[in-house]
Amino acid sequence: MFDGHPTNMRESVLAPKEETKHPEPVGENSKLICFNVGGKKFFVMKENFFTFPNTRLGLLVRCSEVTEILKLCDKYFEGQVPEYFFDRSWKGFNDILDVYRLGRLHLNDGGLCPIRTRASIQYWQIDELLLDPCCALKYYPLIEECVRETEGQEESERKYLERLKVEDFGSSPLGRIRKFCWNLTEYPETSLGARVYAFTSMGVVVLSTVVFILSTMPELTDEIDIILFTNSTEGLPVEPQERWEDGILALNIIDHTTMVFFTLEFGIRFLCAPQKVLFMKAPLNVIDILAILPYYIGFILEGMKDTLVVGRVGKVLRLVRVMRILRVFKLVRHFNGLQSLLSTLGQAYKELGLLMVLLFVCVLTFSSLIYFAEKDSSSRWSFPDSFWWGLMVLTTVGYGEKMPDSAAGQLIGGLCALLGVFILALPVPIIVNSFSENYKNRVWKGQVLLKKQERSEQDKKEARPSKEEWTAKHAEIVMKNKSSPRSKSNSISRRCNGMLNSADI
Repeated sequence: MFDGHPTNMRESVLAPKEETKHPEPVGENSKLICFNVGGKKFFVMKENFFTFPNTRLGLLVRCSEVTEILKLCDKYFEGQVPEYFFDRSWKGFNDILDVYRLGRLHLNDGGLCPIRTRASIQYWQIDELLLDPCCALKYYPLIEECVRETEGQEESERKYLERLKVEDFGSSPLGRIRKFCWNLTEYPETSLGARVYAFTSMGVVVLSTVVFILSTMPELTDEIDIILFTNSTEGLPVEPQERWEDGILALNIIDHTTMVFFTLEFGIRFLCAPQKVLFMKAPLNVIDILAILPYYIGFILEGMKDTLVVGRVGKVLRLVRVMRILRVFKLVRHFNGLQSLLSTLGQAYKELGLLMVLLFVCVLTFSSLIYFAEKDSSSRWSFPDSFWWGLMVLTTVGYGEKMPDSAAGQLIGGLCALLGVFILALPVPIIVNSFSENYKNRVWKGQVLLKKQERSEQDKKEARPSKEEWTAKHAEIVMKNKSSPRSKSNSISRRCNGMLNSADI
């Protein structure tokens, strides 16, 4: 049979292989492979992927079954050059291929944000430790910043959704009034009237602060302040001071007017607040209470100014009167810049804490040196004196009443002053950059939240039928009732009942 039919014998041997059509291992019959990533083809030598066999591409080129291949890619096309398709963006894929060619990860072709770059590295199962130092210098700080911003955005959105849920006052007339007053006093960005009110409130705060400053002048000092802030309670003579009574009266009128405004504002905000406990715990609201409280304590003091109570608790009452300066902190509510500054200080607490530790160590070191250097000098130095001197010199304020006399003490003082300049210059770039970024982020986050709020209110209006729709629907129902036989019978019965009633009368 073999001599008579060689052709048939060869066909019978090769036939089963053509019927099964199993894919051949990539590493045996193909030295070139193709990766189709998002429609863009990359041709690579297969031997490059033996360097990192545990990565996605390293595992892919060693697969021999279609089912195994499709677990690692989206599509597979057989051919002289096998083609693997990945349904994802091709940007940054050259950087992934360079890992197998060069053995290092260098980010120079992606143009993606750090979060997407990290996701791509994790998808291709590349170790981040292969990242070159030149790229790691930018990659890791940007990753940290992006993660912080993403978490901050998610937190702000979560708070915004909670605020919408909490501030749902309902559709009743009282609920609409509460919502209007709450938006008017809390959110200046909601309407033109709210912005006008915000500017008015800010002007009243500034006016109240100016009145407080002018009231400290001797010619415009009120009688109760003279009693509290002079030494008459200690038996010391008080020099008479000419006073401007008309100016004092004008300042009192303005002060009373501003405090009535603050009281009404706080009362309206408290009554309209959706959660009274959280409202009272808010830091800005606590400042409002502390700014209003001294005004009403002043009425009590007016009745006690001729008694001995003022003399006994004079120091406490002085503190209460000085607390009127807290009115200026009400400006924080109206300025995003001041809010950004407080937020910046909260975010840079690690850097500022490190600065405080460094400053304390330097003060302790130089105060010890100056104490032992000036211990035998004519001016007797104590350790608290040297500590105070070191703090003043390091902060470039001055050196106070004491100054070193010896050459060693003067050398220590010069080094202390020079070091203080460098120490104070350290936190300036950190605070400035953080403040600038925080302010920009607060501005665009506020704009995004405002647009979301406008869209949600618009969706509610679209979902709720308008007045015309309600009128048309009501007219339709009335027409149906008139045309129905039951309504006719009801109308006839009502007429008969009316006739009977009139006959009885």
